[in-house]
Amino acid sequence: MITIKLFAAFADFAGTREFDLEYKDGMTCEDLWKIICDRFPKVATIPALFAINDEYVSRSTSVKDNDQILLFPPVSGGAPQYIYNSVLSVDRVLEAVKDENGGGVALFLGRVRRTNEGKTIRHLFYECHVTMAEKKFDEIVKEMYSKWPLKKVAIEHRIGQLEVGDIAVIVGVSSEHRKEAIEACRYGIDELKHRVPIWKKEVSETGEEWIGACSHEIE
Repeated sequence: MITIKLFAAFADFAGTREFDLEYKDGMTCEDLWKIICDRFPKVATIPALFAINDEYVSRSTSVKDNDQILLFPPVSGGAPQYIYNSVLSVDRVLEAVKDENGGGVALFLGRVRRTNEGKTIRHLFYECHVTMAEKKFDEIVKEMYSKWPLKKVAIEHRIGQLEVGDIAVIVGVSSEHRKEAIEACRYGIDELKHRVPIWKKEVSETGEEWIGACSHEIE
């Protein structure tokens, strides 16, 4: 038997916070997701994160008899939010890094620009592996705190379709002095470009191309 625990909107949609499913050999989280969506169709309307015994896992992960499966939206329980499918907010980031001793505040904005390598950009489309992306953002933020005496850090990244001029990413850092804030902010944007699993489709007047996230328009 497998125990499914639902959180936040999923619990509301299903009308319950916990139920059991019969275990079958070879089951994966993807199999469970299909069963849950068939039983509670409204659950399928929002993205889901899976955890087994309190550890994040992908949908392809195999489950075992007596496992406890946690299912919740990408952001819950007051955890930091890094991935947004709506317009990013400079004011929200500035408020998040506000500290009475944070005299130095560094802010980086990456916007979608009109041209890249001679091509005229129509729009971009960002996609990510939410579970892993959130974990990688957490790792980077923890490293920033360990390397510099920072007060607060906030990062936001868009997914979905972005038009020219839209903000794709914001990194905000506060510290007692400007030097640490600027250095940490630079580290944050450089590391997320290389480590966070976010992909970008560039749609131009000459065609479409999937390329690595956070490239030309935020350098």
